[in-house]
Amino acid sequence: MRLTAMDINNKEFKKVIRGYNSEEVDDFLETVSDEYEMAYKENSNLKEKISFLEEKLDHHVKIEATIQNTLVLAQNAAEQAKISAQKEAELIIRDANDSSQRMIDKAHDDVLKINDEYEKVKQEFAKFRTKFRSFMNCQLEMFEGLENDYLKNYNVGNVTYDKRIDDEAAIDSECSNLTLKNIDEKDFHENGELEEIKSFFAKK
Repeated sequence: MRLTAMDINNKEFKKVIRGYNSEEVDDFLETVSDEYEMAYKENSNLKEKISFLEEKLDHHVKIEATIQNTLVLAQNAAEQAKISAQKEAELIIRDANDSSQRMIDKAHDDVLKINDEYEKVKQEFAKFRTKFRSFMNCQLEMFEGLENDYLKNYNVGNVTYDKRIDDEAAIDSECSNLTLKNIDEKDFHENGELEEIKSFFAKK
């Protein structure tokens, strides 16, 4: 049973011979009762304050825990975002590298094709030049043979210089009006060389 201020005030002691002065005891008990009551009230106030502070402390502890959880979640989200951004950047770089490599490979193939085509054209032109030179040499040899036969058979070797110059000028004028088709086209057709030359220029 808890002692109260009233219990102190109402406390009675048995009287014995040569005991304490009852008035002094009563005064002391009253003082003790007042001090006890004051201490009790102060204790009650302190308990209320402690209870209030404990509630506030619990509230702040919960807020701190919430903040810490939020920070952890934010940190995890930031880490995930960083990892995702790195993966996306790596994917973009890899795609860019693949695209650039494909473009380089295609350009390389195009260069090789152009070089092959150029070499083919050079070879075809070299063949044409050889055949055309051969054709012109044959025509020149044939013309010189005809000229020699003409001079030999018709004995025109003693023609005067001026007359020969005039004849050569006439021949040159006539030859300048001739085309490749007029120069022994029949013989050239038989060898197939004329059509090959025409087809070469037609393709170009």
